[in-house]
Amino acid sequence: MSRLGPFLVAPRLLRRSWVLPRRPSSVSIGTGPCAGLGAAAASLCSGPAAPSLAMEELLSRSVPPLPPYETREKAPPPAELRSAEFMRSYRALEAGPRRAELLARLARDFGVDHGQVAEFSAKVLQAREQQREPGALLQAEDRLRYYLSPRYRGLFQHLGRLEGGLRFLMELRGDLVEALAARHAEGPHVREMNGMLKSMLSEWFSTGFLNLERVTWQSPCEISYRVSILPPGHWNSMLSAAVTASLDHRMSRLTNSSVESFKGEFPQIKVFSSLSPIPGFTKWLIGLLTSQTKEQGRNELFTDAECQEISEITGDPAAEKLKRLLTNNEWMRSERLVKALHSPFMRLCAWYLYGEKHRGYALNPVANFHLQNGAVLWRINWMADTSPRGITASCGMMVNYRYFLEDTASNSAGYLGTKHIKASEQVLSLVSQFQQNSKL
Repeated sequence: MSRLGPFLVAPRLLRRSWVLPRRPSSVSIGTGPCAGLGAAAASLCSGPAAPSLAMEELLSRSVPPLPPYETREKAPPPAELRSAEFMRSYRALEAGPRRAELLARLARDFGVDHGQVAEFSAKVLQAREQQREPGALLQAEDRLRYYLSPRYRGLFQHLGRLEGGLRFLMELRGDLVEALAARHAEGPHVREMNGMLKSMLSEWFSTGFLNLERVTWQSPCEISYRVSILPPGHWNSMLSAAVTASLDHRMSRLTNSSVESFKGEFPQIKVFSSLSPIPGFTKWLIGLLTSQTKEQGRNELFTDAECQEISEITGDPAAEKLKRLLTNNEWMRSERLVKALHSPFMRLCAWYLYGEKHRGYALNPVANFHLQNGAVLWRINWMADTSPRGITASCGMMVNYRYFLEDTASNSAGYLGTKHIKASEQVLSLVSQFQQNSKL
């Protein structure tokens, strides 16, 4: 068997060295980076100091306005040529104070509209004081949250979509860090923009360089390990594909492109599955155990037999001791305790994914993402990720979401419309066990 199906492998970034070009120490107007720029942009290169008017004009042209809240989803994207012009104009500037001045202006003059923030903050307070219905208050809060987004975020987002845009943003943030260290650009606005750009780059790089490829016996050991953790014989019911994705707003594009690539190469296959993390489960479980310890003798998570076995192993009441052991991952050191927690943790995890909700949708963000895309909550896998990160985030468990390609559209519509979660018999059985043994 040479093909085990497509799988996300190491970033392309690791396959070739990326060497950023040396920044020119100076530029001229007629040749080099300034050539071909518009009049306003080219004027940035002239004179001993960058003209303020030219900087203001360049930023005004490049930074897209924040669309009104009501039309935010229908607003057209900014012109690609303007973002490309910003890249060329910025690189035409000499590194150091001149770039720092442009970045300081971008942070100060194209950030949050404080007038709109004040207006919608007042509306939130008004809705609260008038004790209006929850929907009105939530909408007011959503409007406020929208207008708290700085305008330059839109520029960064669009630059990140251009060819070479991520590389440019890496250069820009390097300049920003240097400007802050040298105090060429200072103030809370600059520090805030630096933090936002750092966060955006981290999100992009979590999925931006992932590549869909076949898993073969010659694939790296790490990939083979992630596939081999599935139970023996599970391949026949799995669909021959596993997609592991980081959680962020770019996951939709990643999964959609992966599905299309898969369908094009393997048209005979009608279904595939993801192997996904369960971030937040351990934190949620510790919260439940904390509430248990506040009332002596209260037991809503484990059966009497399970409580007795756990107490015999730990020497303390189940909830109190487990809370400490989960916090520092010490429970993994006891094979007997791991075995005892298998059944209760599986049904608790099933409930966390299926029954815990946020505004009617799945509380877990990864589950919500896959369900919105039409997947079925398929299988919970015990001890699938025993790395420190996996134990800390989800007690070592991972979950399969299965995509039946002919049903994804109807599943997505059903979830978004009625908030109904489609789940397999295994998951529903675990949920039923939870409901029988818990009063939550």
